[in-house]
Amino acid sequence: MSAGPADVSLEHAFDITVYFGADRMIFPPSPDGAAQGYTPPIGGVISGPLLTGSVVPNSGADYATVRPDGVIELNAHYLLKADDGAPIYIMNKGYLVPAKRPQAGEGPQEQPQPSYFRITPYFRTPEGPHDWLMRTCIVGGGERLSEPDRTHFRYYKVV
Repeated sequence: MSAGPADVSLEHAFDITVYFGADRMIFPPSPDGAAQGYTPPIGGVISGPLLTGSVVPNSGADYATVRPDGVIELNAHYLLKADDGAPIYIMNKGYLVPAKRPQAGEGPQEQPQPSYFRITPYFRTPEGPHDWLMRTCIVGGGERLSEPDRTHFRYYKVV
């Protein structure tokens, strides 16, 4: 069967590792039961075949909503800086579904990976070599890591 115009495939575009400091906050639940989180980045690294650079420290935050069912609605805004100096704004939207923590006696007690951690980023860039980000659908997945506290994202172009 040949590929049609509505078929898609994924191409690895780049990875971003975002580092976090101690300024993480969670505001108490609102009347609807959701809590609001605030986590600013202290820096980070962008690497990959289509984009390299860094995360600009303290340039935004993840304003995550922690729903009563435990699902975290991601809403992160921050600035990137490409290796050529171009500024890039990123807004990551997505969902993180925490893994069930093991009970005492059930195995390792370290932080388990989320059972689902997927994102859809949107970008703003100056006209030039990175403006392809503003006309390309990109999807990604995340992984939480510790020591140091960080999240690793892998992004794919939808082609």
